[in-house]
Amino acid sequence: MNHPTRRDVMSRTAAGLAGLAALGLPDTVWALQPGEEPVTFTDYTDAFRILASESRPRVRCVDLRNLTEWATPNDEHYTFSQTSTPTVDPAAYRLRIGGFVDTPMELTLDQLTARRDRRDEAVTLECSGNSTRPNRMCGLLSNAVWTGVGLKSLLEECGVKSEAREVLCLGLDMEREKKFQAGNREYEAPHGRAIHLLDALHPDTMLAFALNGQPIPPDQGYPVRLLVPGWYGMTQVKWLGRIEVLDRRYEGQHQVRNYLSLRSIQTPDGPMWIDTSISRNRLKSLVARVTRRRHDGQWTYRVAGPAWGGQAPIAKVEVQVDGGEWQPATLDARRAKYGWALWSWGTLNLAPGTHTLVSRAIDANGKVQPTKAERDAEIASGREDNAQWTREIRVDL
Repeated sequence: MNHPTRRDVMSRTAAGLAGLAALGLPDTVWALQPGEEPVTFTDYTDAFRILASESRPRVRCVDLRNLTEWATPNDEHYTFSQTSTPTVDPAAYRLRIGGFVDTPMELTLDQLTARRDRRDEAVTLECSGNSTRPNRMCGLLSNAVWTGVGLKSLLEECGVKSEAREVLCLGLDMEREKKFQAGNREYEAPHGRAIHLLDALHPDTMLAFALNGQPIPPDQGYPVRLLVPGWYGMTQVKWLGRIEVLDRRYEGQHQVRNYLSLRSIQTPDGPMWIDTSISRNRLKSLVARVTRRRHDGQWTYRVAGPAWGGQAPIAKVEVQVDGGEWQPATLDARRAKYGWALWSWGTLNLAPGTHTLVSRAIDANGKVQPTKAERDAEIASGREDNAQWTREIRVDL
């Protein structure tokens, strides 16, 4: 695969992790302190693999025990791909916008990256199927700085017709939705997902072409990826090649048959369950790492993790040890609207043996990250699991 040169594509993006500096963010905020050592989690088993699958879907997880930076490095960022990664020639690449617009548009990669509305956006991405199962350990989760341009400005330049209802984003990768047959022919369709026109016109929705100051890696969607900050990963269409403005619903298999949840709606007659599409991230936190260091003849322990999601700012994170009282953690200032906030909590002299730890996030409206029972009463799905996650550690002398 031929990557574009820095002059061709990144002439206005500084090298390395410059996206962090542009946002006023330090490169590292979580490095281990001198003399600090990790405490063993007993809930990790041999089932956990970083590269969980090289087939379809291709899955790469993040080992949260190694979380030491606010931004996930490009070569560690989680990936979940339903199809094969296409090979894209940047010189021949074209992004085409059509459908219910007054003036269809076609853009080269150079034209897209040279637009005046390019910006950096720090975003936490989580797969909607991220889970605490032993083979995942919540590893389908990353935080990084993306560079791109607004989808709103492009649609406005094209002139959206009054009939428009949805904006369909199609990748350059192909998939079989069904084995449609007419005569002896079999059909394939581009992998895609549609969002409502109002979501497409949201000022934060963007077309990203760089990750942490470098061209997007192939498995993250090179050369261009849709980015809808604050939404689960299935919406962020990779290898974006075409945007089609529709006057009706798009009903691809990953839109209306796969990424759905049953939600409970309260009515005067009791809860009613309805099928709905998965969209925005739910309020969530987790215990990612436990460390200790010797100080004045005794061990001090540090419990830490990220908090993200929800429709209101995160106000605080609390930690519970061995089913005791909830204790307030120290919450770092949220450095970006859509990026995770890191938190930590310290304690002295945990007794030797096993201990349980769990965190919960609370937003500015007082909404609390649910327990598993509370979450299951609201959503009946294996996806969108934002329940509190109880971890287990072993303390040795």
